[in-house]
Amino acid sequence: MTIATLKSIFIGVGGSLILAVFCSTFIAIDKILFIMPIFIAFNGAMTGYRLVEVMKKKIMNISVFSFVLGVGGGALTFVTLNLAGQYVSNPFSLNIYDLFIYMTISGITSYLGAKLAVRYFNL
Repeated sequence: MTIATLKSIFIGVGGSLILAVFCSTFIAIDKILFIMPIFIAFNGAMTGYRLVEVMKKKIMNISVFSFVLGVGGGALTFVTLNLAGQYVSNPFSLNIYDLFIYMTISGITSYLGAKLAVRYFNL
């Protein structure tokens, strides 16, 4: 795993967390957890697009690599949200079903973001 792939993952995870923190100023935490898959979907697509933008032809199988990278980003977002949930005034805990949703959505949208980048860059 190179620095470019790590940057792509952290852009996706960081973007999801920044959107969640921003929305927590005017939306309750339970509502944010309900719309969190939308944030993860958008940032998953950004992860796949950024990966292809940086690495271009260095990846052998872009679709598989971007999907796996998106799944990892969804899992990392889940872990970070669970850890952050212990330190808020109203603690919450996510379950394994949420992990599956986050990983699936992030993986699929990362794949779609990578396909968009491949088409844009004519690879």
